[in-house]
Amino acid sequence: MSGTREQTREPTATHPDRTGHDPAPARPRRPKGRGLAYALVAPGALYLLLVFCSIILLLLSYSLRTERTSRLFAPFDLGTWHRLLDDAYTVDVLWTTLRVGVLVAVLSVLVAYPIAWCLLRVRRWWLFGLLMFAVFSPILISVVVRSYGWMLLLAPGGLLHGPLGSWLYHEPGVVLALVHVELPFAIVPLLGSLRSLPDGVLEAAADLGASPWRRLRSVLLPLTMPGVIASLQLVFALTVSAFATPSLLGGGRVAVLAQSVYQNIQQLQWPLAAAQALVLLAVALVVLAVFNRLGRLTDVRHRASATEKGEVQA
Repeated sequence: MSGTREQTREPTATHPDRTGHDPAPARPRRPKGRGLAYALVAPGALYLLLVFCSIILLLLSYSLRTERTSRLFAPFDLGTWHRLLDDAYTVDVLWTTLRVGVLVAVLSVLVAYPIAWCLLRVRRWWLFGLLMFAVFSPILISVVVRSYGWMLLLAPGGLLHGPLGSWLYHEPGVVLALVHVELPFAIVPLLGSLRSLPDGVLEAAADLGASPWRRLRSVLLPLTMPGVIASLQLVFALTVSAFATPSLLGGGRVAVLAQSVYQNIQQLQWPLAAAQALVLLAVALVVLAVFNRLGRLTDVRHRASATEKGEVQA
């Protein structure tokens, strides 16, 4: 009986074939639904790619000319790019746009993180639904209406005019309003990241004697860093392309690149507007890549420190 059991336990062992060579290992089978998933995703992906590439080519075509014409093809000229790169005002507007975008992204994540954490700690379903409605209800209101609301709060006679009255028509007022506008979009990735935490990981860290600050710095933040990076990227992308809030709260004193593009379109300066739009897109992609790179470096350092601690304990 023991011999038969041993024979039945070893059917998967590989034996050399007649030529004396070991047979090649079997290739893992692909999931059956992968082809169907590709077929479902392909139409939407191709449509988005086609629209995006068409817009980029159109902007590039308009930027490589100097004459004001709506024709698709015009004489090739780099004068618009020379004018743009030599303009100190455009550089200043670009710097303001990047500064406001990074500041709003960081402040939004700092405010959204404890809100997302508190939402997940609520146990009663009706209270959770009420809080979720309170957090995400501003999305149902137009951005213009919310910006006008902040103007009334900061204007003379408003509730916040006393301590924050000097912020209206200045950069702090624009940042404050943009943080409120983009806050729901910062909470969504953080909620998904916090939901994916392993069960009992914080309790285990507390049982090992970690303080609340140590648990936040060494356990919670590294595990939720993908959500933090996604939140930063989403808020930054929405902020640098914002137009209504900087226009209303800035009052013409806080100029951002999206506003400059709109003004050039109104003045029929289509080549300059196209060049500015391409610069805004390129700079935004570079900053998003930097955010992604920082997140990967943080993850690598966390894994390396965890490995070193495990070797020391061993």
